Amino acid sequence: EPFHYDTLLSRHRRFFFIYRSSRRHSCLNINYQYIGIITMAATGIIQHAGIAVILLLLIGHHSTNAFSSSSTLSSRTSTIRTTATAKTTRTELYSSSTSTVQPSESSTIGTVGSGYLPILLSKLAAHRQHGKSWIICPTADMDKMAQLSAIDGFGTPQPNLELVPASDTDRVEELLAETDALMIGTDDVESVVDPSILNYLMDPEKVKNLKRVVAMSRNLNGSGMGMFVSASRKAANAQVWDNSSAEAYRQYEANVQSAAQNCGADWTIVRAGTLKGGACGETNANAENANEAAAKNYPQYLHQSFYEMTKNDIITWQLLFDCNVRGVKLARGDVMSGPGFKAVFAATGSDEHEGDSGRCGVAEAMLRSLEVERAANVDFGVGTVASREVPSEEEWESLFRECLS
Repeated sequence: EPFHYDTLLSRHRRFFFIYRSSRRHSCLNINYQYIGIITMAATGIIQHAGIAVILLLLIGHHSTNAFSSSSTLSSRTSTIRTTATAKTTRTELYSSSTSTVQPSESSTIGTVGSGYLPILLSKLAAHRQHGKSWIICPTADMDKMAQLSAIDGFGTPQPNLELVPASDTDRVEELLAETDALMIGTDDVESVVDPSILNYLMDPEKVKNLKRVVAMSRNLNGSGMGMFVSASRKAANAQVWDNSSAEAYRQYEANVQSAAQNCGADWTIVRAGTLKGGACGETNANAENANEAAAKNYPQYLHQSFYEMTKNDIITWQLLFDCNVRGVKLARGDVMSGPGFKAVFAATGSDEHEGDSGRCGVAEAMLRSLEVERAANVDFGVGTVASREVPSEEEWESLFRECLS
């Protein structure tokens, strides 16, 4: 397809060609998509061991809002390219031991954090039929969080989901006393939950029933990172995970484990890379027919207003990602790689890439790990697999079995 060159800028002896490519994207039935690529961003000569090396730094031209070399994976990585949705089936993997939290009328799940992921977690917990799901909300964000957690077009959350103002400490402590599991996560690559908050939430005097704490962390092994990843974060997507806050996340993991052990609860660390997507996907307006819309729209995820909140172009790449990348892979331990030299294409890419983690996949893995006895006191990573459909119940069981066995 022909490229249409729009602009030629010359700054500091660097030449940036910004172009636009038009192509038909089947999941949206439109003939328009922006793609940012660099033909030349920087030319430099570095002397090392007597060899001159010319580096071409590739930088995408898109930027994202404030929310927001690949190595061989471990043999324990399990991958699902989904094909169908199936009914829930309970097997020996989902035992009802004292260390698990199964969905029931009496189960209570609390969520704490910042960004879109915690809202998704709390909504998904309510959808999975836990008796009560609650999330602490900044007062200024109550309306926005209610909209994102809505199950209809009127901003109405599910009846078993409670948005708790952060200022209402009495209600928070009432809920902590009956909470079976806590889920903790943040979108911001530079932020972790403060140790004082962790100690407050897991105070043995406040939590009487807490069995499991599931915290989202990051891939910290450093594989597939480097200058290309750092450049893509600066130029294309401020929420690209580039391992620059690795030490803070290591300390955060230690704090979570210590606080959980102090109150007699098990812990699970779920690792992510660059978080993408997180909402319901296609709607009737996007689909060719009602049957396609019903198959590809997932109302258990964030409300479609998420796409308006995150878009900075005619079409948001977050929607494109949710259309194309519903599949999930899991790998035990800290083994997943970053995008390496492909970072420029992955930063706002809507296809399967190393170093990416779908918010929906991460949220599902965090919530479902509560039901898996083998997920207690272990860590595992969540990656992406190209698929138009989410994993079925049987496929999720297979993912956990292969990852944790």
